[in-house]
Amino acid sequence: MNEDDSSPTSLNPVRMRCMLFVAAMLLVTPPLTFGQTSPSNTSRKTQHEEARGQVLATDDRRTEALRRGDSAPLRQIYADDYTLVTPATGAIRSKAEQINDLVSGRVRYEKIEVTERTIRVYGDVAIVLARETYSILQAGEQVGGDIRFTRTYKKFGTDWRVIATHGSFVKQ
Repeated sequence: MNEDDSSPTSLNPVRMRCMLFVAAMLLVTPPLTFGQTSPSNTSRKTQHEEARGQVLATDDRRTEALRRGDSAPLRQIYADDYTLVTPATGAIRSKAEQINDLVSGRVRYEKIEVTERTIRVYGDVAIVLARETYSILQAGEQVGGDIRFTRTYKKFGTDWRVIATHGSFVKQ
């Protein structure tokens, strides 16, 4: 072997083929691995979907409790410091006020129809964006209508609870 064959710039055919093979493998391998889902990504996606399902089930239980005028589930679903910003006046109402009005009969939900609902989960917090049609009897007066709600849920232990709701009437 002469000195020219071992220099980095020499065009030894065996060395050149090895270098081309390594370069080709480096170019081809990353695209093949980028499309694969790692077990941790799959696990996170599964946890996210499970959380969405739990929030949806809790939101459905909340709606059913309001329809039936049943305060017991609401005592669990509403966080202790729950607040509602009402769609009609923008007044802020507490968990106690909401439940007391339901128990006393001052407020009766005659109809609740969920027409749209999306749920976004961010760890132990979830945002529910919903459009709902309400027919409510409040202090003997018919109220309600087409309302857009944003509800914020937080996970406490194993339970999802509503911590805040904001409602706005949808203009026709």
